[in-house]
Amino acid sequence: MDIRRLQAFCKVYELNSFSRAGEELLLSQPTVSAHIMALESELGTRLFDRMGRTVLPTPAANILYKCALEAFDRLENARTEILALTQRVSGELAIGGSTIPAHYILPGLMAAFRAKYPDVIIDLTVGDSQEITERVAEGQLSLGVVGAATDHPDVICELLKNDELVCVASPALELPSRTEGQEVFDAEFLRRLPWVIREQGSGTRRAFEAALREQGMDIRELRTTIMAHSNFAVIQCVKAGLGVSVTSRLACEGAIERGELRLVEMPGMSVRRGYYRVHHAKRHIFPAMRRFLELMAS
Repeated sequence: MDIRRLQAFCKVYELNSFSRAGEELLLSQPTVSAHIMALESELGTRLFDRMGRTVLPTPAANILYKCALEAFDRLENARTEILALTQRVSGELAIGGSTIPAHYILPGLMAAFRAKYPDVIIDLTVGDSQEITERVAEGQLSLGVVGAATDHPDVICELLKNDELVCVASPALELPSRTEGQEVFDAEFLRRLPWVIREQGSGTRRAFEAALREQGMDIRELRTTIMAHSNFAVIQCVKAGLGVSVTSRLACEGAIERGELRLVEMPGMSVRRGYYRVHHAKRHIFPAMRRFLELMAS
């Protein structure tokens, strides 16, 4: 079935006129009539009843029109998918990640992206959540993955992944005694612990501060021994016995399995957090950026 004949048929069906259909398609009326006659001959049935200058569709035309629209949609979808397949995505893509996403989430995403789009060069910047969000808002980064949600008016922020924060210590670190089987929050126990904490602006710190506030505590009540500016530094300090810390389960589960760290129970206190994809709300989304956003959403 000729697609040009179907296009002419659909236009006549929509306008109830051969002449107006010809005008819109830039075809002569005899050509439009010839297309319709050819279809009627092919299908063995009349498609329109001529009522003077007006034409009315027959039941057969109603069926053909519905099927023709579906066929046009499928052809357009095929064209779009083939263009996406054949068009090369290239250039540079500036991505930012706060420390945990940069070390434990983005590498897998970047590997999957590079496998599909090897001509794109990725420039990865690592910083705390606040810094990455600000650089996205200022247009210095195309997109980012951070550990704290933002309500910045120029930034679109969407949840990417959930995580749990856990308290860890070195197996060699001696902890203060507490009542066995404790099932309620014990503020005094936390105050007696030596703490390794992240810097202000860190998503991990924000989540920990929020959990403490829910229990009526302020982070300044804790006995801080070390303030570290990366999750890697936090874990190394804890391994060395310098204190306990609350950190991402994603980041420390390997060390726990190897016996390098142990979990410290904090009854009555649950610290959960999300990781968020961020990009500028008004900036043009170029092909490489669009493909990476689509990958994160899949």
